[in-house]
Amino acid sequence: MLYMALTYVPYKMEVFVVKKRLWCLYILLILLPVIVLAIMTEGFKLTVTGLDIVIFICVQALCIFLISHFLLYRPVQGLINVIYRAIKGDYHARFFSYDTGGVLNRLSFAFNELMNCVESQMKELSENRILQNKLYENEKIYRSALELTCERLFEADLTHNKVLYGYDSYHRAFPFLQTEMYDEMIRLLSEKVVCTKDAKKFCGTFSRGNLADTFLHKNTKEVTMEYRLLNNSGGFVWYFATVVFLNSSETDSLKIIGYIKNINARKKHEIEIFNQSQKDGLTGLYNKKVTQDMIESFISGDGCSGHHALIMVDIDNFKRINDTMGHTEGDSALVQVAHKLKSLFRTSDIVGRVGGDEFLTLMKNISSLDVLIKKLDSIKQYFNEIHLKDNSFRISGSIGVSFYPYDSTSFFELYKMSDAALYNSKKIGKNCFSFYGFGNNGEKPDMALQPDKNSL
Repeated sequence: MLYMALTYVPYKMEVFVVKKRLWCLYILLILLPVIVLAIMTEGFKLTVTGLDIVIFICVQALCIFLISHFLLYRPVQGLINVIYRAIKGDYHARFFSYDTGGVLNRLSFAFNELMNCVESQMKELSENRILQNKLYENEKIYRSALELTCERLFEADLTHNKVLYGYDSYHRAFPFLQTEMYDEMIRLLSEKVVCTKDAKKFCGTFSRGNLADTFLHKNTKEVTMEYRLLNNSGGFVWYFATVVFLNSSETDSLKIIGYIKNINARKKHEIEIFNQSQKDGLTGLYNKKVTQDMIESFISGDGCSGHHALIMVDIDNFKRINDTMGHTEGDSALVQVAHKLKSLFRTSDIVGRVGGDEFLTLMKNISSLDVLIKKLDSIKQYFNEIHLKDNSFRISGSIGVSFYPYDSTSFFELYKMSDAALYNSKKIGKNCFSFYGFGNNGEKPDMALQPDKNSL
């Protein structure tokens, strides 16, 4: 439009000059046959012969040809040239007819309007292409930035069940992935490399159905999960996956982008801090609160139908160790007892330090009383193997035991009963174990503290 505005005034001036010249030419061409005939008849004095008529007709035909050439052929040829310029990409090309009222003028007007639309569309397409290129470059920069901060990046079309980007990096890491179908990749990963404890949640969280439901119906834009993957050495590495919904108005497809970060170092640090918060700083056993919480959780959950023993162990004459040999030797005694207890019981049993020199153990799922008695004898024997700086000082321990569910199903009640049984062991001479009331055939008698296994 600007181009037309800039050329409009010069065009009008040119039209005026050219039209003036054309009218002069048209008058001359119309008069030319008459002039020729007048010359041949000496001013129309001589008789017109047949030859004169032939010459007149030829001159008239020539004039008609010249007039048609200037009126029709040249403008049409000019229009054709302009059309060819437009075909070759000159969208500024316009045609202006000197015939201000004729068909050619209307044709040129229609052509120029068409070229205005074409130029406008091409300008819009060019702007869109520039914008698209910028978006593409920005997307490349964004992906590059993400790939620098994460281990893997992928894009998927959930509607068509296809991984659009990132399949190659997954295939290099996991050669068993031979498909670009999204749900099949998730299934294979969960079956082959995701930790068994995380596999079900992993498969459920990142399934097509769950993601579609989450993004479309729950108004959530991001789904995250921590999980473990099997590494080449047979261990597990912690990862953090984030899946984001891509909102695209260009297509009805539901697309997502996911980025995977290796958080193994951070996770190990968190687990270490968590374990430290759960453990006794000196012995490495569970502290009192965690021991209590774990036992309560077990007997009210998975262990509610089993038979268990709550064993309380106390070091005899511990104060005398601190008073005579110092707290360093006292700490050494505590560490050695903790180590012995931890090695004696199963990893599934719960072993903790609940006081200064007091230890508490839940021995789970006792198959028989004989098994428990052998374990208690082993604890007594282990005390004899503990050595201090003064070899003449012998360490022993007193033990009190209560039974779940015979004595109680409450942790606090069982704790008090084991403590009472422990007090009885101290009272009758130390270095022994006592049971809090345990009857035959599952019957619970009145409180009957027994000092040793021989009294059962």
